[in-house]
Amino acid sequence: MTDQDFRHHVVIIGAGLAGLSAAETLARHHAGRFRITLLEAKRSIGGRAGSFTDPASGETIDYCQHVAMGCCTNLIGLLDRCGISGAMKRYDRLRFYHPNFPASDFAPSRYLPAPLHLANTIQHLRYLNKAQRREVRRAMLRLLRTAEDRFVPFTARRWLESQGQSNETIDKFWNVFLASALGDHCGHVSMAAARKVFVDGFAAARGASDVLIPQRPLSQLLGHDLVSEVAQLGVEVRVQVAVETLLAEPSGWVGVKTRGGEVIPADSVISAIPWHGVDRLLEPHALRRAVANRRPFSEVPSSPITGVHLWFDREITSQSHAVLVGGLAQWIFRPPFNQRLPRHYYQVVVSGVHPMSNARRGEMLEQILQELHAVFPSAAQSMLLHHRIVTDPHAVFSVRPEVEAIRPLPPCPALPWLFLAGDWTRTGWSATMEGAVISGIQAASCVLQRIGLRAVSPDPGLPRGRLARWMIR
Repeated sequence: MTDQDFRHHVVIIGAGLAGLSAAETLARHHAGRFRITLLEAKRSIGGRAGSFTDPASGETIDYCQHVAMGCCTNLIGLLDRCGISGAMKRYDRLRFYHPNFPASDFAPSRYLPAPLHLANTIQHLRYLNKAQRREVRRAMLRLLRTAEDRFVPFTARRWLESQGQSNETIDKFWNVFLASALGDHCGHVSMAAARKVFVDGFAAARGASDVLIPQRPLSQLLGHDLVSEVAQLGVEVRVQVAVETLLAEPSGWVGVKTRGGEVIPADSVISAIPWHGVDRLLEPHALRRAVANRRPFSEVPSSPITGVHLWFDREITSQSHAVLVGGLAQWIFRPPFNQRLPRHYYQVVVSGVHPMSNARRGEMLEQILQELHAVFPSAAQSMLLHHRIVTDPHAVFSVRPEVEAIRPLPPCPALPWLFLAGDWTRTGWSATMEGAVISGIQAASCVLQRIGLRAVSPDPGLPRGRLARWMIR
């Protein structure tokens, strides 16, 4: 027998960020105690954070632009440990464009302590009038001074309206941030999740609101660079291996069965696939009975995100990224790796607009082009050479007030060998890359505890200064 035969075999289903995080955590902390097999159904690694080759241009394009923030310390830590954090470029300010007002810079102070470093940012948003700025400041102070559990029953819009926020203020300020951060609109998302965005993402620490943008396609950053580092830690990575179901026998034997008919024995299994796919893994009647009292994970609602990929004959803006206010488009990005002159590539991101017919997609394109013409003068003289609209109807789970009760912790008490990971599990975060990485660490920690090893914990986040600890409940 080889040493490998005596190691605890962990099979991880799904090689998105959650699965990669779980594999990296186990391999880096106790490589000699585990045999780790990472299975991915697709040909590429990265899950929903992936890329495709556009047939018309031949370029590698991310399905949808992913960004991180300075508060995403677990994601940053994972990339740093794997030596690839340099692939994310950090920006300390955001530029907002509204068709009827000059551009506005959202730039926290580099000198004042948090949360006072945000004091002048709202003043600089020129598309808000004085009354709207007063509304925002008043509600923001109340938000900081109210504990998170007080927000659980409310949608963001309901709570904001109770604080005297007008519909226009909600649309021009609150929803601008929340639709991008949470993937859905104020009328759907929970106020508890909204508070998380504004507290951890902006108010709690300087640098929290910095934006980190990948400088390589996600298929290279995650699907090559990150997975290569994880494989070097001893993890066996297998692609195009779709798991059909989990297997368990009364004797205690556990395994997974692939769609190709292969049976892979395991000591522990981590399911790191999206919420809408977990129930099918539990199809065997014995597994169904074991978890009969829980609500189906498929009840977690999804929210779509659309990437509108545009190729122009000239540069319409030199900005690498910008926030768009007052229309359908929410963000525009100019990735550095897709600029093949004389074509100029941009991606516009729209969150929370549900799947549409081809006719509606044409209307969306026309509206977005009109909005770009209104804020970027060069766009009006440009010619659109090519476009592609990509919508993922299950891009993120919708963090509605009722969803938190459905989100599971990693352990499955009735199935002690099974652990759940994914940004949709109970991480304290919404559907983000940070949440996915945290979930992988949590699931890996449960496996460690199962065999008597010391648990590991996710990074607690950026430290809060004395003033922030006093001001934020």
